[in-house]
This record gives sequence, C-alpha cells and structure tokens, in this order.
Amino acid sequence: MHQNRRQSQRIVLFACSCLIVGRATAVLADSPSSADWFEQHVRPLLTSKCVECHGATKQESGLRLDSWEAVALGGDSGPAVVPHNVDQSLLISALRHVDLEMPPDEPAVADDVIRKLEDWIQAGAVWPNGVVLKAANAISPQDRNWWAYQPLQDSSVPAVETLEWCQNEIDHFVLARLEAAQLAPSAPADRRTLARRIHYAITGLPPTPDDVADFLVGQESLADLVDRLLDSPAYGEHQARFWLDLVRYADSDGYRADADRPHAHLYRDYVIRSFNADKPYDQFICEQLAGDELDPGNRDALIATMFLRHWIYEYNQRDVETQWHEILSDLTETTADVFLATGLKCAKCHNHKFDPLLQTDYYRFKAFFAPFMPVEALPVADAATKISHFQQQQKWEQATDAIRKELHAIEYPVLLKHATGEGAERFIPKIRAMIDKRISERTAYEHQIADLASRQFKTDPQKLPEWLDEATESRRQTLLAELAKFDSLKPEPLPTLAFVATDVGSTAPATYIEGDTSQTPIEPGFPELFDPAPAQIVAPPIELQTTGRRTALAQWIASSDNPLTGRVIVNRIWQQHFGTGIVATTSDFGHLGEVPSHPALLDWLAKRFMEDGWSLKQLHRRILLSATWQQASLDRQDDRLAEVDPSNRLLWKMAARRLSGEEIMDTMLSISGELDEQKRSVYRTVKRNKLDPLLDGFDFQIEFAVGASDTDHHRNSGIVSADY
Repeated sequence: MHQNRRQSQRIVLFACSCLIVGRATAVLADSPSSADWFEQHVRPLLTSKCVECHGATKQESGLRLDSWEAVALGGDSGPAVVPHNVDQSLLISALRHVDLEMPPDEPAVADDVIRKLEDWIQAGAVWPNGVVLKAANAISPQDRNWWAYQPLQDSSVPAVETLEWCQNEIDHFVLARLEAAQLAPSAPADRRTLARRIHYAITGLPPTPDDVADFLVGQESLADLVDRLLDSPAYGEHQARFWLDLVRYADSDGYRADADRPHAHLYRDYVIRSFNADKPYDQFICEQLAGDELDPGNRDALIATMFLRHWIYEYNQRDVETQWHEILSDLTETTADVFLATGLKCAKCHNHKFDPLLQTDYYRFKAFFAPFMPVEALPVADAATKISHFQQQQKWEQATDAIRKELHAIEYPVLLKHATGEGAERFIPKIRAMIDKRISERTAYEHQIADLASRQFKTDPQKLPEWLDEATESRRQTLLAELAKFDSLKPEPLPTLAFVATDVGSTAPATYIEGDTSQTPIEPGFPELFDPAPAQIVAPPIELQTTGRRTALAQWIASSDNPLTGRVIVNRIWQQHFGTGIVATTSDFGHLGEVPSHPALLDWLAKRFMEDGWSLKQLHRRILLSATWQQASLDRQDDRLAEVDPSNRLLWKMAARRLSGEEIMDTMLSISGELDEQKRSVYRTVKRNKLDPLLDGFDFQIEFAVGASDTDHHRNSGIVSADY
C-alpha cells in the first residue's frame, strides 16, 4: 500500500511539473522578449506605419526603422529605441504624438498597439537576427523580375548538333543544355524496359506478359502504346492519386474522432472521370473553385466544389469562430499552393520575409472565400430553374413569416434544450445568440458560425409533443394547420447534393486583417504584384444567392495570362515522369524554391499545353514520346558527369524511379490475378488517423495526419524499382 501511495505521489508530482513546464513554455512563447512577439506585434506596426517613410528608399529626419542597427542608431533626434527604457525611446513619443508625430497627418496609433511596443522595449527590444523590414506596400522592381512572375516566353526551339537523337522539341531544349556543358545523353532504354516504364507511368500497373511480347516484336509502336494506355480507364485512376494528394483528400474528418465522410468518394470519382475524359485543365480549375456559380445544373460541377470541403474538422470544437477562420485560411493557402505553387501562409501575420507577398495580399485572397458555405443539401438545377424556385420560395416565406416566427419561438428553445450530440448549452453567449436567431434574422457571418456550431448537436422535432405542455402543444398544432394552408405557394423541392459548397448568400461577410484594430474591411483581390486594384466581381442574379467572388478567382487562376498556373501544372506532370520537376520545388515557385533547370523548356511546354486546349493527355504524350524520357537509367562511368552534373539536373540519363505504395499494392493484385476482384488502391477508404497498414508502410499520404499539402517527395517513397 505504501509503495502504491509513493507511486501515486510521484505521478502527481510529475504531472504538476509537466503543467508548470507547459505553462512556462506557453508564457515564454507569448513573452515580449520572444521572436513571436516581434512578429505578431512589432513587425506589423513598423511595416504598416513607419517603414514607408523610414526605410531603404526614404529616410525622413535621417531615420531608418527597417533594421535593428538603424533603429538603435536613430535619426536627427537620437536613438529611436533604447532597450529596457521606454521613456528614452523616441519612437514611443512619436507614435503617441507627444513631441513628434508619426505617422504625420494621421491619428495617433491605438493605445493597445503602442503598449505592445512598450512591453517589447521594456523586455529588451528583441529583433531577430538579419531581419530587414519592407513597407507594407513596397514591391521593388527586383521583386517583379523574379522568373516565376514574368509572362510566359514562347522561346524558339534551339538548334542542336546531334539532331538525329531528337524525337520531338523537348529533346532540342535538353540536348542544347547538354551540348553546352559538353555532355552527351544516354543510350535509349531497351524495349522491355520501356514497356514496363510506360505502363507504370500512365496506368500505375505493370504490363501483362502479352503486352510485353507484342511490344518486343513491334506489333505496337511506342506512340500507339502511349495512346492506348492514355485511353484506358487505368490512366484516370493513376493520375487521380497525384491530384488527391495535392488537395489533401480523405474520407474522414481528422483530429482524434476522425469521423467518416460518406460522400467524399464522389469527389475522388469526379477527378478520375475528369482525367479520363481529358477535361481541359482550365475547366477543371473553374469547376472546383466555383462549379456551383458557373454551372449549377451540372451535377459534376457541383461535386467538383468538394475541393473546398477537404479541410480537417474537429466535431466538438466549441471555439467555433477560430475553427471557422482556420477553415477559411486552409482554403486560402491550399488554393494558392495547389494551383499557383505560392506559399501565402507566411503572409498571414506579416509581409512575406522572402517573397513579394504582402500581408494585405493574404487577406485579399482570403476575401474570395469570405462568403464560403459548406452545405449538405445543395439544389441541382440550372440558373433559370433556381431563380424561379427562389422567387416562389420568397412568396411562401413572406406569406407565412408571422406563423413561422411564432412556431420558432415555441419549438426552437425546447429543441435546443433537448439537443443530443455535444448539446447546445455550452457555447459561449455570443455563439448561442447566433444559434438562437432565426436564419432570416442572422447576418451572413452569424449564419456561417451558427451553421458550423449546429453540426455539433441534433434536434428531434418528432418528440416535441412529449416535451411541450398541453396548451403550448395545442397552439403549435393550430399554427401548423395555418401553415399548411399555404402549401400551394411552396415550390416543389429540387434534387440536392450533400458535402458540397456554395456561398452563404448574395452578400459576403467582411474580411479583416487579424490584429488590425482599425477593422478596415479588405476587398477581394489578387496579389498586388500582379494587380493592385480590387478584383472585378460580376455579381450573379440575387436569386442565385452567391457573390461571384470564387468565379472571379477561378477565372484569374485559369487564365492563359496568369504566369504561374501553366508553369505549375506542367512542372507537376514533369515531376511525375522524371522524379524531379524542372523546378525541383514543385509547390514553391518563390525565392525559397529552386530556379528552373530548363526555364525556356518550361515556358515552351506551358505555352503548348494551353494551345492544346489545356490537355493533360497531350502533355503526357509529348513528354513520354521524347528521347529524353526514353533514355536508359543506368549510371555511366564518367568523371566529367560527376563534376558537372552529379544530380542529373541536365537530364543526361533517365532517373530510376521507385514504386509508390499504391503501385506496389496494385502490382500485387495484378500479378496475382485479383485486380478484377478487388478495387485498386485509389478506391480504398482513406482515414486520416488510421492509414492502410500496407500503404502506410510505404509512406502513403503521411501528410494527411498533419494536414500538409506539399507532395514534392511523396511519390518516390516505395522500395520496388519501376525501371531495371
């Protein structure tokens, strides 16, 4: 007994020490002496209010405030900041408009913002090493000159000496670089190897013995084999896996409960159908971002909006507003990452430290999603039908408003009192007030929050007669009978789809920069680098109850004038076939990513891709029929290769590629003859927190457990070579 007591005491002491350490860590992370404090409270103030007039290009009164050395040196009046001494720090008096006025001709900075700065100074004015600030609206000519932001260049196909090696234009670009480096390409792979390689590249499956035999004796040409495989259903199934990784697809919510998403598979099947039909990539983009606005009567276009539903979700999160803004942030960041290879996340709290992305850019982009609404019963009908249905519904609602208002007052409080699931009682008063309101009385934002909160509880109207007293139930029945008299006004219900997305209505909630005490609304717009003006939004008819914001974003992304979109998808497909993209960092085209190994080739391919009607099949075909892709993968004993290009960035050979986890599973099913009896791996249920054991063993979808979307290295994680 004494031993058990001592053990219990040790456990209690250990738990207490963990709590103390945990609390100390939390305090430290939110301390004025931490780098986080600088990023959250000091940098935003200086970049938004000070650096424009006191930075690299302009120094009023001889003062610069863009680096610690400049801040400590100060200007004509003395040091701007003196660590541990608020009174002698002239920056504080200037911001408070005591002796100096900064910024001039503007009201003094809010007291709570200045207090954060005073706390920072008192704690020692910690400034992270090497940090140099840029004004909130400062994008330099050098920023604009970055390769990824330049318009696509339609380069001429270069001339080469060994012309007979080339099979298409890709080879000219590659060989020109090799010849300039005094290197030569490798010999072509043998036909047996090519048969295996092509099947895996297009279908993710091994060739059958008959496939190999026919190809070896020349009964089928290489071009015919590529065309046949691109036309096979297995192509779309294989190609979909890469896309599903990017958009963080799963059949469950995530977090600890990891509840099922029974309708998510419809999106997976939509992606497979789209690839097999060779749907133009620009249409593919627009459907996923705004299918409900562009083609509301097309079931596939509505299913495509499930792209906007793949965020992780915590079913019992009582801090509904924070979870909602995390969802909107996820949509913002994932859209920029997937389609534009642009990491917007770093601009959420301050201007991006390395790329010309401003904090306002983040919120301009996020504003496109401000009216976003996840729905479980979206009508499937063309625009004319939806307009007519809405108008008739409005007539019914106006005629029955008083009746329904009284019914709501009788029923809803009782339903909430007896709600099951997580219940409705424990929400904070602000959220509970939103829940209690009738939908028609909520603002757009209140309805978004109330709807998200209502997913945590269920009500059962069938039990109302049990819960209401006799008089109240009698009155309720009278009201229901009165309501039924207006049934002839009510339109027939339209067919619906679940687990899709639309807007909360025709008016969008305002978007604000987090931490901005001025609460200045941010209008939707594209990164200032491309267009500083607010986006031009064409509002749909009010009866369609959408804003047109996502359509404007989709059309900008899917434009042939966008310098990123074509380059990004071409580079992703190139990575599939060569193991490394022309830009090795396929999800980062910014300054922290790598520059293209063959920039002219990347642009040439992007131009041809769009000229071919944004056809992914044509892009695959062009790559696979190149001599570059058909090279042998064997290493060559050549000292010059080791010196000039040890990583094969100039493509003097084909890189041996390992099979992915899905390819390994599908290969086993194929060679055992079980592929017809069991579905391919792409159709297997993906649980975020309980991955398939076999696929997990080969690094399948590790990203999903943490919610990441960058798959630059994910698909080279198997152990069985696809080339030998």
